[in-house]
Amino acid sequence: MIAILLAAQAALAGSVPVEGAVEQVAPVVIPQDTPVELLAPSEVSTASAKPGLIFKLRVNKPIMIGGKTVVPVGTPAFGQVVTATDSGGLGKSGRMTAKLLAIRLDKTEIPLEGETSERGTGAGSAGVAVLFTGVVGLFHRGNNAKIKAGEILTGFVARDTAVPATGVSAPTAAQQHQ
Repeated sequence: MIAILLAAQAALAGSVPVEGAVEQVAPVVIPQDTPVELLAPSEVSTASAKPGLIFKLRVNKPIMIGGKTVVPVGTPAFGQVVTATDSGGLGKSGRMTAKLLAIRLDKTEIPLEGETSERGTGAGSAGVAVLFTGVVGLFHRGNNAKIKAGEILTGFVARDTAVPATGVSAPTAAQQHQ
């Protein structure tokens, strides 16, 4: 009886492993200024985007710490449209500025910093439009600014961020060759 009590007391003290106990693993810290490659899965355009719009991104290359994947490819991330000016008459091109917000890894948000400025292409000036097309050129619209589907954006981790080590894994053969 005393041996059973001593074994139970030792187990409670942590000196004897208890069956079914979960091992505590220290979180992994992703350092500030770690580069992050993101992909825009769908287009964001000044034709519909307004300042404040949150848009989806995804991690395009894994974030590796100590040779292990901490944030896998496909992890969702988000950006926000800061300014958006639609294209207009007289060949005026649209303009847009967007900032990177965060990566969402399970319940952890990894803050990002980075910004992109886009401008519509192929617009031309009102004078040229009127010269070549007459009065109709005054109604010529410029192109919208856009972040194209499949476009790669690069940002950086904004501050040291601890993430649960449960998501940490050794790289796969495909990830090692990226």
